[in-house]
Amino acid sequence: MKLMVMVRNSEFLARVLTTYFAAMPTDTSDDRQLHFGEPIKHALRLFRELLDRSPSSYVQVVAPLAVLRTTINALRASSTAVDDDIETKLAEVESRKDAIFDIKRKGAVLKDDDGTLATRLDRQLQLEAPPDDFRELSVIPTFEDIHTDKEPFLRPNIVRGRYPDVDTYLDVQFRLLREDFVRPLREGISEFLDMRRQELGHDRRLQDIRVYHDVHVVHPICTNSGIVYRIQFDAARLRWVRWRSTKRLIFGSLLCLSKDEFKTMFFATVAESDAKELERGCVMIRFEQNLEAASAISPTETFIMVETSAYFEAYRHVLKGLQEVRQNTMPFTKYIVDCHCANGVNPPAYLRGRFGDVHYDLRALVEAPRQERVRRRVRRRVRPRFGQLVDPDLEESDDSDEEEEVVDVYDGNNPQVANARAVSILREDMWPSADALHLDDSQYQAVKMALTKEFSVIQGPPGTGKTYIGLKIVQALLKNKSVWLTDQDLQNSPTRPILVVCYTNHALDQFLEGISEFYQTGIVRVGSRSQSEKMEKFQLNNIRFRHRASKDVPRYIHEGSIGTREEMKHLEAAMDMAVAQMRSTQRGSLHEYALMHLMDDKHRESLMSMRLVTNDYGWVSVGKRGSVILQWLGLRGNVFILPGGGNQNQKEEKEEEQETGDEDEEEGIDVMGEADFLQDQRLLDNVHDKREKAKREVVSADVHLDLAIDIEALQHEEDQAKQRGQWQVHTSAKKKKQKIKRELSKTDMMTDTEASNVRNVWTLQLLDRWRLYRHWVAKYCAEKKKSIRKHERSYDRAAKRHMEFQRQEESEIMKKATVIGMTTTGAAKYQSVLQDIKPAIIVVEEAAEVLEAHIVTTLSQQCQHLILIGDHQQLRPNPTVYQLAKKYNMDISLFERMVKNDMQCQRLQSQHRMRPEFARLLTPHIYESLDNHESVLNFDNIKGVSSNMFFVDHSYWEAHDSDTKSRSNTHEAQFLAAFCRYLLQQGYRPSQITILTTYTGQLFNFRKVMPRQVFEGVRICAVDNFQGEENDIILLSLVRSNDEGNVGFLKVENRVCVALSRAKKGFYAIGNLTMLSRTNTLWSKIIQELREQGCVGTHLALCCQNHPDTSIMAVTEKDFEKAPEGGCMRPCEFRLLCGHVCASACHPMDPEHREYKCKKPCKNVLCDLDHKCPKFCYEICGSCQVLLEKTIPKCQHKQMVPCSTSPSSFICQIPCEKALPCNHACKNTCGQECTTSCMEVVTHQLTCGHTVQAACSAKDLVCDAPCPQLLKCGHPCAGTCRLCKQGRLHRQCMRQCNRVLECSHQCKGSCTQDCPPCSSPCQNSCPHSRCQHKCGKPCVPCQEPCEWRCKHHKCNKPCGEPCDRPRCNKPCRKTRRCRKCKKDQPCIGMCGEPCPNKCGACDRKELTKIFFGTEDEPGARFAQLRDCGHVLEVNGLDQWMDTIDRNIQLKPCPKCKTPVRSTPRYGKAIKSILVMIEKVKRKRYVPEERREATTKKLLEALESDVDLKYRCHATVIDLHKQVTSCRLSSPEQVAMFEKKVFFLKKIARRKKDMVSLSSFDKHHIPELKREIDELKKWLLRWTDHVSEQEWEEFGREVTRLKFLLKLRLLQKRIRRTQTSLNEMAQANLDSVENRLTRFEPFTEDTEKLVKQDLEKIQEQTPQGSVLEDAGAMSSATLRRRMLLQQASVRQRLGTGDGRSETRAQVRTDPAKLEDHDVEFD
Repeated sequence: MKLMVMVRNSEFLARVLTTYFAAMPTDTSDDRQLHFGEPIKHALRLFRELLDRSPSSYVQVVAPLAVLRTTINALRASSTAVDDDIETKLAEVESRKDAIFDIKRKGAVLKDDDGTLATRLDRQLQLEAPPDDFRELSVIPTFEDIHTDKEPFLRPNIVRGRYPDVDTYLDVQFRLLREDFVRPLREGISEFLDMRRQELGHDRRLQDIRVYHDVHVVHPICTNSGIVYRIQFDAARLRWVRWRSTKRLIFGSLLCLSKDEFKTMFFATVAESDAKELERGCVMIRFEQNLEAASAISPTETFIMVETSAYFEAYRHVLKGLQEVRQNTMPFTKYIVDCHCANGVNPPAYLRGRFGDVHYDLRALVEAPRQERVRRRVRRRVRPRFGQLVDPDLEESDDSDEEEEVVDVYDGNNPQVANARAVSILREDMWPSADALHLDDSQYQAVKMALTKEFSVIQGPPGTGKTYIGLKIVQALLKNKSVWLTDQDLQNSPTRPILVVCYTNHALDQFLEGISEFYQTGIVRVGSRSQSEKMEKFQLNNIRFRHRASKDVPRYIHEGSIGTREEMKHLEAAMDMAVAQMRSTQRGSLHEYALMHLMDDKHRESLMSMRLVTNDYGWVSVGKRGSVILQWLGLRGNVFILPGGGNQNQKEEKEEEQETGDEDEEEGIDVMGEADFLQDQRLLDNVHDKREKAKREVVSADVHLDLAIDIEALQHEEDQAKQRGQWQVHTSAKKKKQKIKRELSKTDMMTDTEASNVRNVWTLQLLDRWRLYRHWVAKYCAEKKKSIRKHERSYDRAAKRHMEFQRQEESEIMKKATVIGMTTTGAAKYQSVLQDIKPAIIVVEEAAEVLEAHIVTTLSQQCQHLILIGDHQQLRPNPTVYQLAKKYNMDISLFERMVKNDMQCQRLQSQHRMRPEFARLLTPHIYESLDNHESVLNFDNIKGVSSNMFFVDHSYWEAHDSDTKSRSNTHEAQFLAAFCRYLLQQGYRPSQITILTTYTGQLFNFRKVMPRQVFEGVRICAVDNFQGEENDIILLSLVRSNDEGNVGFLKVENRVCVALSRAKKGFYAIGNLTMLSRTNTLWSKIIQELREQGCVGTHLALCCQNHPDTSIMAVTEKDFEKAPEGGCMRPCEFRLLCGHVCASACHPMDPEHREYKCKKPCKNVLCDLDHKCPKFCYEICGSCQVLLEKTIPKCQHKQMVPCSTSPSSFICQIPCEKALPCNHACKNTCGQECTTSCMEVVTHQLTCGHTVQAACSAKDLVCDAPCPQLLKCGHPCAGTCRLCKQGRLHRQCMRQCNRVLECSHQCKGSCTQDCPPCSSPCQNSCPHSRCQHKCGKPCVPCQEPCEWRCKHHKCNKPCGEPCDRPRCNKPCRKTRRCRKCKKDQPCIGMCGEPCPNKCGACDRKELTKIFFGTEDEPGARFAQLRDCGHVLEVNGLDQWMDTIDRNIQLKPCPKCKTPVRSTPRYGKAIKSILVMIEKVKRKRYVPEERREATTKKLLEALESDVDLKYRCHATVIDLHKQVTSCRLSSPEQVAMFEKKVFFLKKIARRKKDMVSLSSFDKHHIPELKREIDELKKWLLRWTDHVSEQEWEEFGREVTRLKFLLKLRLLQKRIRRTQTSLNEMAQANLDSVENRLTRFEPFTEDTEKLVKQDLEKIQEQTPQGSVLEDAGAMSSATLRRRMLLQQASVRQRLGTGDGRSETRAQVRTDPAKLEDHDVEFD
């Protein structure tokens, strides 16, 4: 401390050091400038020590620190002396100085009394009291998170030193982790809004987010995990994005959607994405909050969507896990929080808590197999390998002369294992030696520490066998699992398994495969993204399926899962049709009849007014096969445009040209991009996704009813035809399909206002036609989506329950496991399950890459042993926000933090991977030392290259990708692609070669220059994604090369370490090494080492294997062309078996030419006419195919036939000249059979009078001509001739009501006479609470005291009643801080009211703008409406609010028409209106008790009618389900179901009457059944309402059916009695038949005429009623059957006991059986 005081007060600090720093930039010597770095670092360390130990020294440090900052800025521009280390240290010192200054400003006293002050200061500076409890914070971002101007409360992760307590530690981790995904959204949205306000161009790239425009939520999709939504965005703005390689919209990315400049937001995550779908602008998302509001989003609404790359799923679970950790439940706080590491680590609790020594059986570490052959003569044993730590070429070879014997390695007489049988594990002197365990010293110490310390940290530099040691540790633990697997103090305690956590799926597979070698049962691998076949049986999904098959699932889970799954299937079936119809809008163009009811009247009339030319022979009408809309959209025939539009087609054609370019591009090799790596890490399961996707495609494929043209169906037909070789797709047709796909993928559509201004749709240009069409399609989807909205939320709730049962099932499986393996992503997702399982031991591999919070949340209170294996000198954790890593130490893992806090860390010393010359690149530049195992000393040299390692220096500049913000270098990609091809030509397998790049942007360059057919199997990926992996040959692209000397990631020592340590046998790199050595100290040292080894230069020396004296100097990719086949340019000249000479250049592969194909012409003669074989020499000749003219015997036509083909077997290709029975020509060829179905398109006359274009042989045609009639509501009918039963029963009007309800919401229901109760969320609120119900449900008045008061007046009524006090007209005397002038200004409002947010001085111009006319008067006061924020003059607003309105509605804001609900000044008027509104609500709303009574009444009506149950029992069951599932929330719905029951009874009566007809007349039975079935189908529609016109028309149809049945019975009697009718009676009979069967409405006048005619006919027939016949069946038999059927229906409905009751009734009361007579009501 005395030394610190001396330095602080010295002349050296005050003057000498400052002068020295100031002179540095003036020194022009490059050599001296390079050495400035070291003194700068020393000075920064001095400043840091002064500020830590003597905080009051900040006064003396300020001046020299300011000069040093200026010097560093100058040196940064002129030399390479300033590196990342200096930048980091400078930032730390300045941050510490600023913090001390802030504390001093707050009045704190800075003391320098002892050396521990720095620790206390750290707590004061870094650990300030948080503003709120982190456990109460929302995980999902809030409005305040996005729009705050304040800096969020953050504290840095303490790298060295302790935390005060657990809550502080958790708070720091929570806030940093949350900020990591919130900050990109906050800053990105802020920048985007600023850009919009400044009206900058859309092409400007944003730093933190990606923006998508014209986003529409199209339709929901059912998945196993709940409802997801398909959205569509404008992909035309993103044509430059490479969707196959971009990180955009990958699974789990966080999205924010808004339609009002982010005042309101919907947060969602990407649920499923596909590159092809993304190109069309489509992706599946899952909303994360406000699910009710999200389901109400209409496809017509347009959003802006922003994306951040944060994987929200992992954040969500980890953040929730941190909130659930408590002070007394977190294990290992001694080390993690208190950092008491230097004094040693305790043994695990399961070892400490036992009486006496604990003995471990370590024989498993001596030898893994139970028996093995031991050679007596072999002194040195090769240790067992896990993974590929030892080269297979170095394994000992079998020698037949050596003596072998079988030795039991667990035999107690074996000296190698005698000491390992029972080792006192905590006594070091009792352990076997390192040699006995086949470990080197560092490995031995690592294993010993891991087994005896409760918190172990093992560092494994590259190739040192981290996985091998980890497996040894786990093997020893599993061999002694009786010690730790269960709680010894509790009988029958549950097992506590080992949890293995790895960062990547590859590392997890590798580790678990190693465990399975010595432990075959009790392993569970969580997540199905494994690429290992060995892991199949251990995957959690597969184990779950096996348990279900063997019925080894708890009953409550099994039954609950089945119940929820059945519920999901039922709800999905209810939504399938509507969803498929919405999906079909992306498959093709909708037919106009599907859109008619959505069009304005003028659009509909103008569209259908144009008659279309479909061929050269005249004008024809459009039927089912024709579509006006296809012609209108330019998809059939020529585009016809009436005068009145501009010329916009030229732009359309240019777009077509741009879109049709890259179809024939050669397919490149698959590359492991960062997006692929992230997606692989994020996705845990993919089995269900594939099944669901296939299921969606099947359902969608069946729905084509509303499509005029189906692109997918046409494509399928073309593909099949191509396979059969029948046709080729014309270019024009191909372009047409591309055009349709392109237009369907666009989201630009007309607004309602634009559409309403269009009078004649034929005057629009083609672009605007498509915009109007998309407007109609959006309304079509909105209509379908609305029809299933009530099912969406029910499905989501059922899916959540189903997922909960699945989690419980998985938890039960994992509780029985001994080893559980998962990635860090899986650990985050299953965090709650892990807390329930309570693993006793956790092993984390690659622990130095994992964020600290991820590890902490996997620790349960019962965890007693934590083993961290990794290497903090390789890759670190990678936060989303770079600043959080640098300023707040978020990239410091728990592993590295423990090392920095002096915890014992055992580093593995011997590497088993790479050649020694490769290892010398790492030592001593990165690692102090690294030993080479003997297995790496004898690798074979790389063939075809003069050295096994070489770095190629070049000066070709890099390129920058604006989308990915990454770098690329075309020269390096081309060079390494050519070199890779050369290595493959040397005989290396593609799997032996890996190409690495330091930038993901370079991956796309490799994909372009490496065609799949040549490089299939070569792996290409980024360095960061290859951590923990290796290969024989590594080709490395360093990418960076620029004028500025900016090396980016290449200056990060951790990444360099990974890049240089992946190769085993051959390592080749290319980059601008001159720039690297000049700008970075580490690279300067590495390149100096390369120069000493002679492994760096501007050219790579290649040598021919066949001609060693020939060499090639490769500088660019063109130089590899000098070795076209991998050898040299000399000819091969090898004589082949066919006698020809090999025509290739020298090639090292296939020296015996067994695979060589001779390309010289074949000389064989194929036939007697001396035709020569036209093929190559290596090809099989086959039969002669020379074409000769021959006469076909069957038809005598002359055809060109192959020489070897007989004319009698040849099929004549001349068109058939025969005519079909319909007189149309046959379309087949002469040699084919004539067609049986004529496909000539002709005009068919339908029975309704319309015509339709269809094939000549078509049958059962239906009429889809638009219905021309207006409905009673005034809207045109949206149905067709067929759907409206030729005008007798019209379709429901689907126009949206849009009437303003009394609650001020628009009615969202369909056009109807009486609006249903409002379904929007209720907006009524008060200072005490908010109504949580739907708006249509009556609100409960608040009974709390009213809070409207000031010093002059006070309201004495309850809050929910009209106020009893007057408005206070005194001015407000408060002042408020103005945000513009930053001064306290007097309030411009009234006493007792909230102060307006406007300033009388700064906002005077806005306030005095005339609206009421009193704004500019002296002393004018203002009030602010809370609901909309408008500030209005008080007197004018008072008069507006006091005006009496005839409508019962809230008064709106006079400016924006927002209803005024919550402004206190007008509480009396507002509450008076609300009282009246509540009265109206009570009239419209059916209360719960009345609903139950009504439902019961309806069900009784269904069950009590015998005829109804017997005649329509299936219909009764369906209607029963409708009644029970409907809430009957309005009187209209009650009336609808009452009418349904009423009419169903009438239909049952008609079916009863048909019995009399069935025994005699078989001709009319199908007709009557069809009529009845159609009426029942109409009656059973799932609909919210039925209009009065529909009921009236339906009733007329039921009446028509009654008279039609009566007519048939009359005809039956006439035929049976052989009655002869006179001309008048026959005419009357024909008249009745005509009136009842013609395609016209059955009006009351028609009914009267029918009655009159029937009466006249009956006068001509024998006496007696037409209805006196009962039919063939006896009345007793009929009655018995009816009663038995009644019992069956009762059973199905759950209201009866079965048939036994009915049989008893029939037996005991035969007198009640009455004769059955047909009756008409």
